[in-house]
Amino acid sequence: MAITRYCAELLESASRFHVHYGDRLANHLPMVLIALDQMGATRAQLQYAFDRSTPHLKLRPASPLKPITDIAACRRSEELFPSALRYYEQQLKQHGVQECLRREIPPLLPSIATAAFHGLIRTAYGIDAGHLQEIAMGLAYWNLEYYTLESSNEHTDLSAAEVIEDVRRRFPRIEVAPGNISDHMHAVTGQDGWADTPIQPSQLSLQDIARTALDAYCGTRDFTLLHGVTGCHALRLILPFCPDPEAAMRYFWEGLVIAYLSTGPKEIIGKTLEVDNGSWKEIKALACQSDDDHLIKLSYSCEQEFLYYGVEKYTRMASTLFN
Repeated sequence: MAITRYCAELLESASRFHVHYGDRLANHLPMVLIALDQMGATRAQLQYAFDRSTPHLKLRPASPLKPITDIAACRRSEELFPSALRYYEQQLKQHGVQECLRREIPPLLPSIATAAFHGLIRTAYGIDAGHLQEIAMGLAYWNLEYYTLESSNEHTDLSAAEVIEDVRRRFPRIEVAPGNISDHMHAVTGQDGWADTPIQPSQLSLQDIARTALDAYCGTRDFTLLHGVTGCHALRLILPFCPDPEAAMRYFWEGLVIAYLSTGPKEIIGKTLEVDNGSWKEIKALACQSDDDHLIKLSYSCEQEFLYYGVEKYTRMASTLFN
């Protein structure tokens, strides 16, 4: 979906900021600008989002630049981030978007949940906007924050929703150290018995994952699980560029199960929402007036997932976000 010229100008200005700030917090500004633009925000609303966000961001390093032959060598290296970004920019120019993504996404998939799915999400937003710089920034961010999560690859006859119920019974209380979402997720994989717990349904579809993510967020309203919904939207956007879509879905599913357990795990209460649907026009108008980056992105993801799946629960949930 094409973005407006003014959004593109703001993205150009935003590209001077690093992909994260503070204690490994994600820079949401480019994603927020794209979401707002796609939901019909005015120039003034886009500018307001830019102006309120930039004071707490930090400039990204532009140098030194080193020739890169193995992009994996840049993982978890702040010093090599400028070189990694340049590498992805060159790959996009040399091979085009489709071929570049088919080459560069598969090696990143084992870390699809890294940084609370934000590398994935930022890459997907760049794809959605058709913005080469944002695609490159998303890939560089994903590569920078590359961390894998360990779990069993054994399959189970349980459905996706039943797996969530099963792991909650097996691990009713997860002790996590202080830190961010990524730290909490890594703590899950250190639990006794985790490595031997089958979490992969024999049959797993994109819609299974999306439905489970939506139910988990609606039933807990947990901040971590909000990223499961926005992450599912992002997963759907990158799948056409994955030579092995099932592998991408299973890596994402692994991350979603771990993200759920990292919440405590919280009980998922009531999978239905007894509220009247708002109109998407009203929901998007409220989102465009919001100061909450996460709710802006969630509103956009809910609309896009509703348009794709036709599931009214996305509309009902989005109707409650700004109450």
